[in-house]
Amino acid sequence: MLAVAALIAGIGATQVTAAMPTPIGPAGDYDICLGDTDDRAIAACNRAIERNHYRGEELAMLHVSRSVGYLLSGDPDAAIVDADVAIMFDRALAVAFWSRGSAWQNKNEPVRAIADFSEAIRLDPADASSLIQRGIAREQIGDTAGGARDLAEATGIDPQLTARKYVRK
Repeated sequence: MLAVAALIAGIGATQVTAAMPTPIGPAGDYDICLGDTDDRAIAACNRAIERNHYRGEELAMLHVSRSVGYLLSGDPDAAIVDADVAIMFDRALAVAFWSRGSAWQNKNEPVRAIADFSEAIRLDPADASSLIQRGIAREQIGDTAGGARDLAEATGIDPQLTARKYVRK
């Protein structure tokens, strides 16, 4: 049996803030949006998006950051919408697939989660978080061997993250 120590805590924010540095928009909303995942950050994302100043990867990062904020605040439907928009602007943004996969996982739709985590891993093979989450989703659908392979691979990439996010009972 699996228990998830923290399905998302900290991982999304870490991946989001690892984005390419960009110019700060008015009042620093871009940095606030990408720098945190609380209600203040969601509001900053809203303002930055509404300004219609950002394009391409920058706009995608605003949407994915807001997606992670919604995910952490318990709104997976809003997280999926923003992840979809982020993917529309930048199909190579692994964290957008991670965020959407995490939202599907929160909605207890492991097959959809696996598809998104698989794409995140294809885009970023060293993404231990997506490997962990895909492993957990695989175990949810009865693919214990696939889940074990993903968790072993994640452990090889980042043993500390794997220990924090995945606990076997």
